[in-house]
Amino acid sequence: MNFLRQLVLGACLIALPASAEEADYGQITLTGLARESWPLNPAGLDFAMVCNVNGPDGFLSVRAGPGTDHKVKRRLKRLAILEVDTRARQGNWVQVTTAFRSHSDRGTPLKSNKDLHITGWAHDGYLCDFLD
Repeated sequence: MNFLRQLVLGACLIALPASAEEADYGQITLTGLARESWPLNPAGLDFAMVCNVNGPDGFLSVRAGPGTDHKVKRRLKRLAILEVDTRARQGNWVQVTTAFRSHSDRGTPLKSNKDLHITGWAHDGYLCDFLD
């Protein structure tokens, strides 16, 4: 029974991020989960940065629909910026309207923004507010 309890606890710990990533990467500061600030702002288009991808995968999957049963359309590394529509939410999934990168995944500024051309859905547990 003890082994089963440890297995379930371990699965819960890696299944979803336990807390928001608050960290500095070069010139970028992650300040916590974006979903926590969305109720304070008018619903609509907003920017959020990929975070909490410190596990073995190291990326966020943007999917064709809201849920893990939908096809992965693109994988984005830390610090990619997503434009999301906070009016289009289903549970913890939010609609992505586009994405771009202004910094490398280590926080080094790029010479110009790199368009990532993606639409789909992302889990809001991997999207943080940020300062640059």
